[in-house]
Amino acid sequence: MVKFYRDRLGVPLEEERHDSEPHWGCMLAGVHFAVHQKDGLAGAPRAVALSFEVDDVDAAVGRLRKAGVAIDLEPHDRPYGRLAAIQDPDGNVVYLHRYPAPR
Repeated sequence: MVKFYRDRLGVPLEEERHDSEPHWGCMLAGVHFAVHQKDGLAGAPRAVALSFEVDDVDAAVGRLRKAGVAIDLEPHDRPYGRLAAIQDPDGNVVYLHRYPAPR
């Protein structure tokens, strides 16, 4: 999972150790983003959708396609901006979007 977010999506994850198990994290726009590898979590399967704003949705999709990532939703315009979607290795939806410039 870490390799996907770091190497495919370009999220600058670094190994971190606090008072817990090691995990990988970074600061993104003032928010700490972290990936924790957890095996055998109890409970019902859950999915999460993540969304990253990128400078150029089409260019980001081109880089991901070249890296072998399947594109689930090709770049297209929506009323709120341009959008595409992929899945991470656990099947979570990852949206790539760009809001239009303010007028």
